[in-house]
Amino acid sequence: MSRSSLSSEWPSLNRAQHDAVTASLEPQLVVAGPGTGKTRVLICRAAYLIDQKEIPPSHLVLVTFTRRAARQLTDRLATLVGPEAQHVRAGTIHHFCYEVLRAHAAKTDLPEDFIVVDDTVTEAFWQRWYQQHKQWCVDHDLHSYRQVKTHVSRIKLGIDTVSGQLTEGLRAYQSMLSSRGALDFDDLLVKTRDLLRDAPEVRATIADEAMAVLVDEFQDTDPVQFDIIRRLGEAGSHLFCVADDDQSVYRFRGARPENLRRYIERFDCTSEQGTRHTLGTNYRSNRSIFAVAEAVLDGDERLKQHGDVRTLDEGVEPVRLIACADAEAERECARAQIQHWVDEGAPRSELAVLTRWNRRLAALERDFLGAGIACETSSSEDLLDTPPAQKLHALLRVVDARRRDRSIDGPMAELLERMLPDAVMARLRDFGGRQMSEASAWTVFQTLVSNDQARRNAGLEQAGDRLDRAYATITNLLQKAGEEGLTIGPFAEEALHQLGDPLQLLADHASALTDPNELGSFRGAGSILETWHRAQSAADPPRLLLHHRTPQITRLWRQLVRRALGIETDPPAPLPEAQEALFVRPADEGIPPLGAGDVVVTTDLEGLLRWAERTGAFPDDRDPPRILLLDPDATLPSDQQALLGLDSDAVYGVDAERVFRSPSVRLMKLLQMTTGPAAAEPLFPEYVMVDLEATGTDPRQCRVAEIGALKVRDGTVVDRFSELVQLPGDLTDDERSVLHEVCGLDPATDFADARPEAEVWADFCEFVGTAPLVAHNGQRYDFRLLRRLAREHDADARWATTYALLPAAHELFPDLRRYSAGHLREQLLQDDSETAHRALADCEDQQRILERLQEERARRHRVLAHESLLPLVVAALTYESPDPRALSPDAQRFLQVGHTWALRDASPAGDDLGSVLPRALPDRVRRHDLYALIDEASMPSSPPTPTSRSGASRWRSYLPTSRSGGKRPLHEGRMWSRFLPTIAPRDWSSSALCVWMCTTTPSRPTFPVTRRNGVRAAGCCTWA
Repeated sequence: MSRSSLSSEWPSLNRAQHDAVTASLEPQLVVAGPGTGKTRVLICRAAYLIDQKEIPPSHLVLVTFTRRAARQLTDRLATLVGPEAQHVRAGTIHHFCYEVLRAHAAKTDLPEDFIVVDDTVTEAFWQRWYQQHKQWCVDHDLHSYRQVKTHVSRIKLGIDTVSGQLTEGLRAYQSMLSSRGALDFDDLLVKTRDLLRDAPEVRATIADEAMAVLVDEFQDTDPVQFDIIRRLGEAGSHLFCVADDDQSVYRFRGARPENLRRYIERFDCTSEQGTRHTLGTNYRSNRSIFAVAEAVLDGDERLKQHGDVRTLDEGVEPVRLIACADAEAERECARAQIQHWVDEGAPRSELAVLTRWNRRLAALERDFLGAGIACETSSSEDLLDTPPAQKLHALLRVVDARRRDRSIDGPMAELLERMLPDAVMARLRDFGGRQMSEASAWTVFQTLVSNDQARRNAGLEQAGDRLDRAYATITNLLQKAGEEGLTIGPFAEEALHQLGDPLQLLADHASALTDPNELGSFRGAGSILETWHRAQSAADPPRLLLHHRTPQITRLWRQLVRRALGIETDPPAPLPEAQEALFVRPADEGIPPLGAGDVVVTTDLEGLLRWAERTGAFPDDRDPPRILLLDPDATLPSDQQALLGLDSDAVYGVDAERVFRSPSVRLMKLLQMTTGPAAAEPLFPEYVMVDLEATGTDPRQCRVAEIGALKVRDGTVVDRFSELVQLPGDLTDDERSVLHEVCGLDPATDFADARPEAEVWADFCEFVGTAPLVAHNGQRYDFRLLRRLAREHDADARWATTYALLPAAHELFPDLRRYSAGHLREQLLQDDSETAHRALADCEDQQRILERLQEERARRHRVLAHESLLPLVVAALTYESPDPRALSPDAQRFLQVGHTWALRDASPAGDDLGSVLPRALPDRVRRHDLYALIDEASMPSSPPTPTSRSGASRWRSYLPTSRSGGKRPLHEGRMWSRFLPTIAPRDWSSSALCVWMCTTTPSRPTFPVTRRNGVRAAGCCTWA
């Protein structure tokens, strides 16, 4: 094929690149060094196979080293072949193996619903194993759990052998995976290799489905990966592998550059036959840089020989090698060089410093910031992507906008999004769009904080405390930012301390905790206490009396109830003397008589009546108060209650089911029931559930085939929308296949009455109006596709709020194996019936799933409420002194979590405890039999980094200092302008100037240094 036969819209290719792109369908190998255009060749080869060889995109597999590389390649491929690129199966070889095993699980010993565990699971296992067998590991040259994990990976890949104690460890590891129905990443490879080896019919099927397999970075394949690719080629798949044996850097993980030789020998790849290609023009480096790099490579074993590659840039400026005495001198050298280039006018965005180890970045960044050089670090520890960092960034933008007398609307909206949960923020935006369309997010937020009616209209009654805390935090910090002489360091430290997320230790037990709403006695008692609570705004509010034989428990209960129900006075009421009965709101004087509107909480009816007789609290001329009895065993027969002057209908047994056993735990559960939602609430007062059927999974390229929607008002479906969209006449076979197999639609027969896309879009926009949109995978697919349609058509899309179900499902049900709509329907609704994958039917399923999610959200709201008050419950348990073996599972979890809060001194009830207990709570618990139930080894050794002082200290190290070492003042504009870019995200599109920081040996230095557009670059290294 002549070079002119390629599309004129494709990138230009030199002779070697063109020959590789247009090569035959025999197995091909492209040897390509850095800067020689291997990515261009790979993309053009894929386009050539689709356009010229008519290989369907869905039958083309593009294997890359990372998922990011796969996305970049498919994006570039789309510019050559258009929407068809979305059907190319691009991803890592692990992803390809996952798809193969998922499709052919019946031919393996895997469960159909197997999952793949991530590194957090595997690292946790090997970290524990390493600690238990540390001496054996050290004796076998394994000095960290990561080295053990890497060694295990090599064992699985057949590179290393297992021996000694690791044999049992590996057996236990596989047992752990098997019990979860799980595979790790190495298992994906091994299981696929075994399937291709042992099942010829499956191998043939897979080869038919993968007509062409293009592999990037082939030099980094391990023996199992090579075996998979080889067997596909032998079964009939066309192989096109791109490699550079000079860049194999993953030998420690099992990569084998000799796989290149094995590939050449197995498939007889030679230059003479046109099946082996060397890209010989380097477009990136100049002549001297390439010559230095090539000089240190062993020419005998290389596929590219000296002289095979030439550079377009013939620059011969010498490469400089700078030897530094130590790491500090090395950093100073890099700083001085960067400063020199900046002073000469080099664009800062084209400067970079590269290090071999991430751990050097913190010190390097600190030096640069101290010198006033704004910089951004990039490492595997994305510190600036953590929630506290994002909150701090947004706060600093607000402060900076105020200082410059600019609008704070944008920065404040970002800060609110960082501080409020997605569901709360979605309701805030919805309320603003409906009631305050011209107002900023901050104005809407202030309205919701100050106006109870507005909160009710927004559906945020239950979020009042969270809104108040966020408002207090923001206003406090903004006030502090105005203090004279304040410097960045102390302000950021204080901000991080206040912005850090609260402890949420109880959330780990959420699925195992008992929901009081499931127990009828708690629903009835909770209703009584809730009615009492609502009546507290009356002129003469009813009273709540707490009674227990142990005065210390009564005092603890009083503080627990006051804090849980938000009953505070200004100034705060002093803690009363030790008494067996206390009013939650202190009486002005004496014991006021109790009547029908009042409530009493007790564990002892007889003791309560004796106390009432002594004090006259139950006068004969009044109806008795309602009594909530926290000890079901202390109830009295109705005739005996009558003799004692009690109306049996006024006594409500709490926990009649005898679930919780401890009266204090019952009181905590009763408070959770009282303050939590009694039932699931609709996500919004009105919203539209939407689902789209399309010809592919790429929202940028696919064609819309069907739009379905439900309008939901107050939790009830009130209207439906379902329309097929007229399809274009140029549908590909892949698109037709997707419509038929995934959507159940036949393009030949089902679209006879379909209307043009613009008409359907206009009707859909009218159907939705301004209501929020809800979808299952909305953020990744549906909403992106809808935004594309809004750009392409004139009809006005008036909605402003969107909500995706997928993040909520992950949050509320973290233990599910998959989160597809079908799997959620099966697991959450126990509905495994077949369903038509049509848009409206999917909307119906998604609505049912949303209702289940809201039920779980309400349940979690109840069972996790008032976690910070658990130290009060723990203290009461120590006075109750129950048999540890008799404590309920909920009580045991309360004990564990409450003790942790007490250890950290993080509870708002800390002062209460200090007034009640004769000694500190942790010390009291350790002296008690209950301590046997506490596993301190499982507790975090320190509070979460954002809220701990040590965490704040770590953050301070990232703050700029003056050259003299002092902290720069917050109001100093020059330092401020330098500091903000270090937090704000930026995209470095190029790195023309690079300082290379590396450690090597005198005999084999490696210091590739770049030169682009004639700009100088230098290298620094330290002799080992």
